[in-house]
Amino acid sequence: MRNVAIIGAGQAGLVLGFGLLEAGYSVTLFSDRTPEAMLHGTPTALAALFDPALQIERHLGLNFWEPSFSGCHNLHTRVSGPDGNPALTLSFNLDRPWQAIDQRLKFSRWMQEFVKRGGKLVVQEMTLPDLEYCAQAYDLVVVATGKGALSNLFQRDAQRSTHKNPARRLAGGIFTGLRSHPTDSHTFQQMILPGVGEIFHQPFYCQGGRDAYAIGFEAYPGGPMDQFDGIQTGQDFVKLSMQLIQQFAPWNAAVVQEMQLLDDRAWLCGAITPVVRHPIGQLPSGAIVLGIGDTVILNDPVAGQGANNATKMAHLVTQRVIKKGDRKFDAGWMQAVFEEFWLEAQYANRLSDCLLMPQAHHQEVLVAASHNPDVARDYLYGITHPSSLFPWFFIPEATQNYLARRNAPKPEMNLRSEELIAA
Repeated sequence: MRNVAIIGAGQAGLVLGFGLLEAGYSVTLFSDRTPEAMLHGTPTALAALFDPALQIERHLGLNFWEPSFSGCHNLHTRVSGPDGNPALTLSFNLDRPWQAIDQRLKFSRWMQEFVKRGGKLVVQEMTLPDLEYCAQAYDLVVVATGKGALSNLFQRDAQRSTHKNPARRLAGGIFTGLRSHPTDSHTFQQMILPGVGEIFHQPFYCQGGRDAYAIGFEAYPGGPMDQFDGIQTGQDFVKLSMQLIQQFAPWNAAVVQEMQLLDDRAWLCGAITPVVRHPIGQLPSGAIVLGIGDTVILNDPVAGQGANNATKMAHLVTQRVIKKGDRKFDAGWMQAVFEEFWLEAQYANRLSDCLLMPQAHHQEVLVAASHNPDVARDYLYGITHPSSLFPWFFIPEATQNYLARRNAPKPEMNLRSEELIAA
């Protein structure tokens, strides 16, 4: 039986661990937190999973919350005009629901389930000497954590990384007490504020099955919504969140008048510099380890690709580990697995970049989608399958050809496309 060590008990590490356990491997999962500490800690993300990733979880028998939480069945997008009022509104019905689970609950439950299924869980903060030991003791070592010193083992890929600084300043919280319309309990709401940022509002499953929502803010650095630096308490976070919604999404102000945090720790602030790193980390001894998930492909959450990419990459690595059989997991194999995944992941990165730095032809697609159900369907499918957006969403000339084929001329509206572009 081959032995695999996985460093990191997040989406990528756990999905990989369960997949290899199911295939009969001996798997040791290293986490810096116990399941209990994970459950009562601070959230690190407010991710929603799309159907391709959810199917992987279902196959592994990890969809514990589906009987009581069906997720998001609709996507509602508003684009604001210069006066702050909605200038463009799009509503999409999702053929297959999205699902957002509090990762504190999810990973805590999964870690316990991992042990029940025969995996070994080791709780410790991993250092380079620990990694050196693992490289000698295990047939394969996989690093699945995007934070801390271990991620620095993986060098930035300058050819595939387009950002050197954060494109957004991020904040988000898990809230109860929202005065939402009953249909909102199944709707992912996206508010696009040109030159300001984005606000996301989605139903969220948390401990105890409470009726909760996650609200996320993506602010242009230095812009009018970039106000979360220096927030020290949950109470201050709620107050500022309400003020910003009143200012930039006044149509939602009544919804949040009585909202409160799910718990004192249910909020986060920070920033992400999107990056692609080389997948092979070399230790001082010369031993090598494989990076997956956020360790090697880190996305801004604006397009919701991070946890979905992590799930799909873990699934592919599982398949390629099994296919490798008893042969050595060498550098050539590690690079080949990453390149195979990059064939798809590159489009998720391009989609994220398009939403972080929207151009006129992207906005033309949104305008057309608000009137043409075929365009709406293609755009929505592209969010969950980004490769389907190539080339028609990414290349201006291809966009024009696509819209012509879809018989989607630019409709008249009270906001010109160039005014939708972020300043």
